[in-house]
Amino acid sequence: MAKKKAKKEEVKNNVIVEKIQKASDAVTEKIKDYNEKYLAETIEKGKKTFKEYNEKYVSKNIEKGKETIKEYNEKFVVKNLEKGKEYFDGPYKKVSETIDDVLEKGRDLEKDALKKLDEVVDNGKKFMYKIPMVETVEKKVSESLNSLPGIVNMPNKSEIEKLTLAMQALNTNIEILKKQKAA
Repeated sequence: MAKKKAKKEEVKNNVIVEKIQKASDAVTEKIKDYNEKYLAETIEKGKKTFKEYNEKYVSKNIEKGKETIKEYNEKFVVKNLEKGKEYFDGPYKKVSETIDDVLEKGRDLEKDALKKLDEVVDNGKKFMYKIPMVETVEKKVSESLNSLPGIVNMPNKSEIEKLTLAMQALNTNIEILKKQKAA
């Protein structure tokens, strides 16, 4: 009995599923028919209308707008730009020329000042050596400075020169040996 009940239940469920499937298929078919009859045609008509509208009005107006802008630029904008350029070029050239003149005068003044300064230094040197004891003080300071490296156990100028000559001779001998070894 339980088997019969289960079988009846299963048959009942299958019938419900089949009815739902049929209803779904019918609704889908109706939607498909509706789309084909009404929506597809309306969309195609809208596309055609839109294309015609673009060809008749929009593209013509765009071309007219381009031409109008081109004419406007040629008549007004270019002329005004040229006038504006002339308006700014005049004062710019004047300022530029004035700055160039100022720089030139500044360079001349600098040259004159350097000449005067050189003359003052030369006169100062001449005057300084006329003062007694200047040469003596200069000699003493030079001697003190020259003896300073010896005091702090540093080589003096002549020792550095001897060392430099010895290093050069050593480098020359090393180069000669390298060449002989390579050959």
